[in-house]
Amino acid sequence: MTAVLTVMMLSLAGIPLTAGFIGKFYIIATGVEYHQWWLVRSLVLGSAIGVFYYLRVMVTLYLMEPNLRRHDAQLHWEQRAGGVMLLAIALVAFFLGVYPQPLLHLVQQSGLAG
Repeated sequence: MTAVLTVMMLSLAGIPLTAGFIGKFYIIATGVEYHQWWLVRSLVLGSAIGVFYYLRVMVTLYLMEPNLRRHDAQLHWEQRAGGVMLLAIALVAFFLGVYPQPLLHLVQQSGLAG
């Protein structure tokens, strides 16, 4: 579950090869195209603040202090419905970051893109 949470946080941070990067990239590109510099600045500032907090959580996930009590997930959590959904969502976030064309095509066909 730690790996799934890490992938989700990296996507929220807008790290390349995740769906969050594609979304932030298009928002920044649109902001630059229409000279909405306040939008670009606020997105970059918000992303930087978010990365700071996401990294703090990830460091805590992987580098626990020895005196802290562990709260591990049950064995074989990935075989339950919730675990399967978590893994599927993490894979979708990664897949859309690597290959965003199907989603971009869907958005263009729906008329949502300019």
